[in-house]
Amino acid sequence: MNPGELNVALVQCDLSWENQEANYDHVRNLILSTLDKKKEEKPDLILLPETFATGFTMRSERIAEPDGGPTETFLKKIAEETGAYICAGWIRKNPEGKPFNTVSVVKPDGNIVLRYSKIHPFTFGGEDRHYSSGSEIISYDLNGFRITPFICYDIRFPEIFRRVAGETDIFTIHANWPIPRIHHWELILKTRAVENQAYVFGVNRIGLAGYNKSVHHNGHSLAVAPNGEFTDAGEELETILFYKAEKKSILEYRETFPVLRDRKDPKTIQVRSSEHSSQI
Repeated sequence: MNPGELNVALVQCDLSWENQEANYDHVRNLILSTLDKKKEEKPDLILLPETFATGFTMRSERIAEPDGGPTETFLKKIAEETGAYICAGWIRKNPEGKPFNTVSVVKPDGNIVLRYSKIHPFTFGGEDRHYSSGSEIISYDLNGFRITPFICYDIRFPEIFRRVAGETDIFTIHANWPIPRIHHWELILKTRAVENQAYVFGVNRIGLAGYNKSVHHNGHSLAVAPNGEFTDAGEELETILFYKAEKKSILEYRETFPVLRDRKDPKTIQVRSSEHSSQI
């Protein structure tokens, strides 16, 4: 790693429905074959989609794994083989209730850096009936960057980003975001980058999901710079998007356009209706 630089790899891939072993093999082959072809690309951080091992299933109780189970064991293997940190989604057992929709960050030496559980289950899709809500924002440091992971629907809630704005250099978003609202995905990722003056890396899957293959995903994984400039992995394409983040560019942008300094504490701002509102 070069100090102040971070090479990030966003793995945009298809997933087999509720088939861990097939997904482990597929993801491993995609990563290793791509890195073998692109020997100049040496990622420091590899990002996989939300619930990459199973797809976004609601059969969480049946599929949930304990800490250190098959999926984290697989992630440790990939981290060791590539020499990169890896952040990926899976379904985590919860001894006190419904499972968590979680991402783990794993170091090349096999140590778990963190486990973040999705704060906002997607109630429109019934996720709240099968998953517990997380309650913590957890960040980690890598090569001079402070990185904060979130999961899919979390991006619709800017307040959690604002809690760590100015401290976080990179937000990673791990998703199974379907086609009908893909324009929201692209718009919100760019907005979160611009308003928080941070890199935002959103990794999404492709392919059909569900028991009857009725949910269609088309990718559009994005790497967005703090100024809103972006690179798109493309549509319906299984690929790895490589992107180099530079700490210097974040610091310079925040210094030359110091938007974050002008923030006000929302608790100090009063909200009221005008006494002269029209009566109709």
